[in-house]
Amino acid sequence: MSTTESARKIIHDIPEAAAEPEIQRHNFLIMALYQISLRCGWIFKTESIVMPAFLDALGVSAWVRGFLPLFNRFGQSVPPMLLSSDVTGTRYKKTIVSITMVLFAVCFFTIGLIWHFSAEAWWMPAIFLLIYALFFMVVGVHNLAARAVQGKLIRANRRGRLMLFGNVFGAIASVSLAYWLFPKWLPAEGPHNFFGLFSFAAMMFVISSLIALVVIEPEDPKLRATRRLQSALHDAKRTIQQDPRFRRIAIVGALSNTSIMLFPHYQPIAKEYLKLSLDNLMPWVIAQNLGMAVFSMVLGPVADIRGNRTVLRLLLIVMIATPLLTLFLINQPTWGGNYFWIIFILVGMTPFSIGILFNYTLELTQTENQPRYLATLGLVVAIPAILSPLVSYSMDFFKSPAPLFIGVSILLLIAWLLTFRLPEPRFGETLPE
Repeated sequence: MSTTESARKIIHDIPEAAAEPEIQRHNFLIMALYQISLRCGWIFKTESIVMPAFLDALGVSAWVRGFLPLFNRFGQSVPPMLLSSDVTGTRYKKTIVSITMVLFAVCFFTIGLIWHFSAEAWWMPAIFLLIYALFFMVVGVHNLAARAVQGKLIRANRRGRLMLFGNVFGAIASVSLAYWLFPKWLPAEGPHNFFGLFSFAAMMFVISSLIALVVIEPEDPKLRATRRLQSALHDAKRTIQQDPRFRRIAIVGALSNTSIMLFPHYQPIAKEYLKLSLDNLMPWVIAQNLGMAVFSMVLGPVADIRGNRTVLRLLLIVMIATPLLTLFLINQPTWGGNYFWIIFILVGMTPFSIGILFNYTLELTQTENQPRYLATLGLVVAIPAILSPLVSYSMDFFKSPAPLFIGVSILLLIAWLLTFRLPEPRFGETLPE
């Protein structure tokens, strides 16, 4: 194999059957449509805005909100780790993507239905948290399968472009829906219709599941799944021990993901400190999604041309500034509320950074190892979220968000510094001495 052929294999690393130009164009379009429809559902359950507002309507305290990041990261780490061999051994990964999307819909339709009939029940917060935990377990398996499909079908130097298309057109579509529907279901005055909100999200998830089935995916050999808890932990340990490049991105990912612990608190502290009401939810959701679209337009091409490491560094600068700007604004009661929408533009960078982390990891190994690498990274980045209820209690204990928000900014600064110790696999870089 020539040097050029070797480099091509390392950079692209997709099956020959998926590399035909017509198939590449088809799969790129379908996966972009899948991401757009998914965004149109996800905007109605945003972790930083909608779900905290829902819990606020249930009357819970800060430490209970802290379970949202815990369930988020636990669900996206442990189930994928346990089921990564099942995903690897499935002939068509798109089938798992589609089935899990239907389960998304079931979870949120159920939450909306229970709210409709028993919103005031004392047990409602516990039932919601249970279903939400189950939901993110399904999300974890879905993301593993979806990323495996992307790693199998989309060339490495086109994944940033796919992220751009999905985020930009997804933002346009989802923002239009939010502008139309949020005031109907979550008015500033009058009853809140979370049933309508979550039912619409469920409908969009079903549409996404149908779109996912249309990708042209070469069949993989069916393998017997053997990995469960003990062997999964063994493989995760092996991945960490054998690949020093993975160890470094795992540490950066774990530190970066501490920002998710702040997600449930942005909306409630704006309400508490700046006296902002629910009529701000719609502009905040729009600001967050348009912000992601704008950043995608800039950073997607940068990821394709310069690699994911450069984008990760830029994102971390924004993520470091977000908690500090939040503290500044909530201490400006006369005018801080007028500019709080900026926070939600910046908050949208955390999900974007997670995608960049996983795209970086896809380039570290061959196709057959990608589910294992992705599952291990998901496990490592979930570690900070385990502490989320405890650190969220600090807001109740200190009667202030400052210790938590400043602490997270410091950890994000450390992550940014560590990116200068990362190699860029796109260009065959070795580990710095």
